[in-house]
Amino acid sequence: MRIRYLTDDEVRTRAPEIWRVYDEVFGDQPSYDLWLDGMLLRHAARDRFRFAAALEGDDIVGFSWGYVGAPGQYYSDSVRAAIGDEAADRWQPAFEVVELALLPEHRGSGHGRALLRALLDGIDGPALLSTWDDDTDPAVRLYLSEGWRRIGEHPKADGSRTMQIMGLAGRSRGDAPQLRSDRAE
Repeated sequence: MRIRYLTDDEVRTRAPEIWRVYDEVFGDQPSYDLWLDGMLLRHAARDRFRFAAALEGDDIVGFSWGYVGAPGQYYSDSVRAAIGDEAADRWQPAFEVVELALLPEHRGSGHGRALLRALLDGIDGPALLSTWDDDTDPAVRLYLSEGWRRIGEHPKADGSRTMQIMGLAGRSRGDAPQLRSDRAE
């Protein structure tokens, strides 16, 4: 298995393959079209969007994506409301880890950790994410082992449950963040 960044064009052309993994792992979107327009392409248009793919041969078996959040975006505003302006001023702007997904048969072998590290490589400022509020969850254990810490909680976008907000303090993890024009392998 190898991990590599996909270009914006690759993300668009391989969206059906990304959807297959997304839907198998999360199963929380009603259709491909709603997911594509309402999530993937909307996020791909945001500042410093990056997408890391786990490939077996040429098949996508996992991925992670994120971007630098901004005021007026749902997640950035939700975090600010949850933790308050003073704390948010210390954490934002931040690189927001939106998704980390790996097909079940590829879990438990370090590939999720490799995807997370690849996504964050070169991110010098703080990073944020939301995840289940359950320290026994494998993803939460991964984040904790990588130095993330709980900084607050907020409701899931659909209101179905409480999510914990986790933060990773700013630290250099490599070279300067890659921009759209230089994200290819």
